[in-house]
Amino acid sequence: MSARAANAGPPDTGLVLVDTSVWVQFFRLPASPEAGLLDELLATVSVATCAPIRAEVVSGAPTSRDFRQLRDLFGALVDLALPADLWDRLETYRFALARRGDQTSLVDLMIALTAQAYRVALWTLDADFTRISSVVPFRVYRPHLAAAP
Repeated sequence: MSARAANAGPPDTGLVLVDTSVWVQFFRLPASPEAGLLDELLATVSVATCAPIRAEVVSGAPTSRDFRQLRDLFGALVDLALPADLWDRLETYRFALARRGDQTSLVDLMIALTAQAYRVALWTLDADFTRISSVVPFRVYRPHLAAAP
């Protein structure tokens, strides 16, 4: 991540925007350090979401029952509305990334731009956000995780 991205924005709001990659780890490997930390964050109401993350996670539910449970879970989180100027900024930043040879996912870029707009840290396990952070200034949440037992 660039120094520009690491230092973006004012002091932390206390909210962490949790990316789909962390949620997948949470559900697939509940004994993982990431799952334990996400449990702790959920207990302190520090977790935020946004429409692209919610759509990716909820739509991946294996059953109708799981779908309803995920909807309920995500309905209880802090929901960050997509920024009003999202599409203009998305075009600008995607153009800049493309000039560097990176065809970034629209969804990942929407998530990064939402983190940037709300000045919240984004917790992700997806390396694509490292490339995005070379152009888009946003903070990445980097917890110190203990190894799983």
